[in-house]
Amino acid sequence: MRMRKGYGGGRGRKEGRGWVSICERSKTQGMEKTDKKTEEKDSNSEMAVTRVMKALSSNILLTGKVVKGFQRGSKLLGWPTANLDPKAFHGKVDHLEEGVYFGYAKIESDEKVYKTALSIGWNPQFKNKEKTVEAYLVNEFPEDFYDEEMKLMICGHVRAQAKFNSLDSLKDAIRADVDATVKILDTKPYFDLREAGFFKK
Repeated sequence: MRMRKGYGGGRGRKEGRGWVSICERSKTQGMEKTDKKTEEKDSNSEMAVTRVMKALSSNILLTGKVVKGFQRGSKLLGWPTANLDPKAFHGKVDHLEEGVYFGYAKIESDEKVYKTALSIGWNPQFKNKEKTVEAYLVNEFPEDFYDEEMKLMICGHVRAQAKFNSLDSLKDAIRADVDATVKILDTKPYFDLREAGFFKK
């Protein structure tokens, strides 16, 4: 579950794969809302991956222990994730579409708040039998932090979950998810949310 260090926007993105970007802005409840649609056409996936960077109507705040998952993130995919204890999100994310989301996370042993890409659902690639909330914190940690408390703020939606024809295609999609997450969290109003009181309690 150790996190990789210093993933930067644009680094690792593959060119020449049919990227299409559309950016729309609207006012929602006095707050600027950015919807960014990006379609990645990948011949190795069962479907085109469409990313819609869309803010939630209100941020979802979750607090719970980090528990052991299937160990696929670090060992199989190279993207280690922190699994949130199901008790922490029971009944709180049922209204959300299965998919990839962006937000922030903080663990109790670290004062910093990290940009986070997270998956919510049953993961069609591996056909999980239980719903999970798996967070990839954009940082490298020197050691695992199982059983530590994690505060998670879910800010918006990236894309729906999808099944890919190969693990390499899935890895590429995750890289693009993280890339999109890093970029949007560097814009307002998301950038200032790392200073939210939720993380200081």
